[in-house]
Formats: sequence, structure tokens, C-alpha cells
Amino acid sequence: MSIQLAYAASLCAQPWVPPKGEGSVSIVYQNYYVIGHFDAKGHENFNGATHAKAIVADVDVGLTDTLALTLSLPFIAAKYTGPSAYVVGGILTRPGPLDDRTYHGALQDLHAELRRECRVGPVAIAPLIGVTLPSHDYETHGEAVVGRHRRELQAGASAGTDLNRILPHTYVHGRYGLAAAERLHGFPSVRSNIDLEAGVDAAERLTLRGVAAWQIRHKGPTIPSLNAFDWLAHDRFIVSSYFNVGGGLTISMTENTELHALWISTVSGNNGAHRARMLAIGTSWSFGSGWGGFGGEVKSSRSR
Repeated sequence: MSIQLAYAASLCAQPWVPPKGEGSVSIVYQNYYVIGHFDAKGHENFNGATHAKAIVADVDVGLTDTLALTLSLPFIAAKYTGPSAYVVGGILTRPGPLDDRTYHGALQDLHAELRRECRVGPVAIAPLIGVTLPSHDYETHGEAVVGRHRRELQAGASAGTDLNRILPHTYVHGRYGLAAAERLHGFPSVRSNIDLEAGVDAAERLTLRGVAAWQIRHKGPTIPSLNAFDWLAHDRFIVSSYFNVGGGLTISMTENTELHALWISTVSGNNGAHRARMLAIGTSWSFGSGWGGFGGEVKSSRSR
């Protein structure tokens, strides 16, 4: 299973770029529950439940004053918690080789992303391009797997601004990305991802955040075509649509250290999307002389 609620995505959504030679390092723990799936018509079921725990390391560094590079790599341990057999799309499905109700852990995929910040008045806009590469060969059959093991290219843009002219101490930013994975056995994988975040400084060191995320399926195989090929590896090929919402907070411990907490849940989906919820807790350390975002006036998580 690939973690569709990954906390790192909300960090990559930010358009602001640290000055040259400055940046941040983040370590995030994720507790991720899949209680079932959404079928092709969007109906909920309790098939293929899993529990995963992950540690995600994320580095964001300014290559120039307008160009930044983000690198992230998760370690995931997943455990199958569902029944001994279940039905997906009318197909009887049995657990895979790792689905023995114990945790199996491995590094997942390395993600690298470049974004270039430009300004249109008070709005920061950052075109971006990213690539995801499997870190090694890992099992892809069954439910308790760490990922899809597919190379992927992403392109898009993010944008953000403070809303002080309307509501003091508030901000909003968003990201759009079009992702295309390598064709495997003739099966395509093309999707769009839209991430939105808004927040308010509730106190001098406390920021409250709200997030929403959409994945929109464009191209992917059908259930009958997968059943005829390799149904046990269906999660590797399926492209689903879903909508997630959540909220959290950021606490500024020092000028260079922050603590984060985020809760996200899947509201709707189809074509095999996970019925999932996730709690993420992490910390970030900034390095360099300071953060430039918002003209240097704001020293909070949104300046990244």
C-alpha cells in the first residue's frame, strides 16, 4: 500500500523558497490506518485493512535565492489486519506473502523536487518539477507492502500569500501537480493532485492549520484487465480518486525549531482509494541565518 496521506506532501506544497544556503530538515512520524476501500462507484467497504507506521525524512535547501531542492525518503512498516479473504469488484482476493498479521518494514521511494519562486505582488508562485524513484526492490504483492515500486514524474506549481489585508495573522497556499508513472506491462498511471492549506497564528508561537487534498484519476487499468494479468499486485497498478481533509498545529519552540501535529481523514473516493486516517507528529530544524518568506516579517511554518 502506498501512503496516500503522506505528511511530506503538505510540506512540498509550500511555494516559498529559503535563501541560498539556508533550509530545513524535518523528521515526521506517521501512524496510518486503512480500515477499508472505496469501490468503483464510491461505496465504502471494509476490505484489506492495514496499519502502517512511517518515519519520513525531509530536507529542503535553497540552491539560489529563488530556487530550492526538496528531498524526502520514508521508512514504512506495514501490517495486514483484514480477513483471510475478501471480495474486490466481485473478485475473491486473498492476502499476499507479507500479509501474515505482523509488521514488515522497508525504505520506500526517494522523492526529489525543484521549485522556483517568483512574485506577483503579494503572491508567491513556484513552478515545480519532481521525480519519484524506488529506493530498492521491495515486495508489491498484497496489502502490507510499502509502495508501488514505480518511477514517476511530476510537474505543476504552487502559490501562496498572507491574508493580513483581510484577516490579520492568516495565510493560504496551494499546490497542483500532474503525475505520470512509468508504464508497467502496458498499464498507464496518470493523476492530478491538488493540496490546499490555510492557517492562522492563534498565539505568538502557535499556528493552527487546516488542510484539504484531492487526487483525481485520469488514466489507469480496469479491474477486469488487472484480474486477467496479476490481481495479487492490483494496488501497484490501480489509480484512484479521493478527497482528504484534516487539521493540525505548529508550535515554534525556538527561532529555528518547530513541532508539528496533523490529523487527516479520507472523506470520499473511488476505484480502490483507501478509507484511511492518519496522525502525523514531527519536528523541523532550520539552518542558515534565517528565513526570508513574506519579506522576512514572519517566522512561522508558513515562511517555508
